[in-house]
Amino acid sequence: MTKKNDHIGYIALDMDGTILDKDYVLSTAVRDALVACRAAGKKVIISTGRVFASANKHVAAAGGVDGFVCTNGADVYDGKGAVLAQTHMDEPLSRRIVEISRAFDSHFHAFIGDRWYYEREKPYTLFYVRRSGIEGEKVDFDRFGALGFTKAMFLDDHDRLEAIKAALEGDLGGRVQIMYSAPFMLEVVVRGVSKSSGLRACVGHWGGTLDQVIAFGDAENDEDMLLAAGVGVAMGNASDELKAVADAVAPSVDDDGVAVFLREFFGL
Repeated sequence: MTKKNDHIGYIALDMDGTILDKDYVLSTAVRDALVACRAAGKKVIISTGRVFASANKHVAAAGGVDGFVCTNGADVYDGKGAVLAQTHMDEPLSRRIVEISRAFDSHFHAFIGDRWYYEREKPYTLFYVRRSGIEGEKVDFDRFGALGFTKAMFLDDHDRLEAIKAALEGDLGGRVQIMYSAPFMLEVVVRGVSKSSGLRACVGHWGGTLDQVIAFGDAENDEDMLLAAGVGVAMGNASDELKAVADAVAPSVDDDGVAVFLREFFGL
């Protein structure tokens, strides 16, 4: 790779495990690197499983960003939160996922907009409140009214989630996209929705293409984005499988890997 890499005009960043550490903190080094990249004319795009309200508050310290790919690609926004693209579940699909969730004793919730709803409190329920920074609402989905989920999530030990994944795949076939954002977090969106599809819509807003993107990630739900980007970078804390398909590997999130890599990559 050349020092300047001027053909790359967009930087796509996963959040948890990529720019946010285990305490969900954006370090000073990463913040300063993102500010420097934007000052150099690069557009910074957050590409995350989080909803906009959760993602936006974490990047405020960096003076904001230029775009957001949220809920694994189901929601795409400009830097001010204006909607660029959305792909959500319809009512029958949303209700079928609720029915499947009731057959398992794991934490389940679903997002409608930036709010999340659940029927039963489980050990992982409070964990997700802390992780997202947003309080969920306990409901009876049968009495909720119209359902149109942005995404659905199951949280539990990985072995239990594998059984849920198999049930979802067996029942819903090609109607959903199922992915892990962490070994204990299984996420469900409409088939065809992914970080790469959302990123394509986001950069297309400025007339850009995916080969002009450098993308960073650490988890399974980042893989398609890293493969689609002009340069895909796995974090040092990513799995060996993700590192194997990436174009490059950055230092760990704990070592400010994104900041280190970007400064070298762009010669900042």
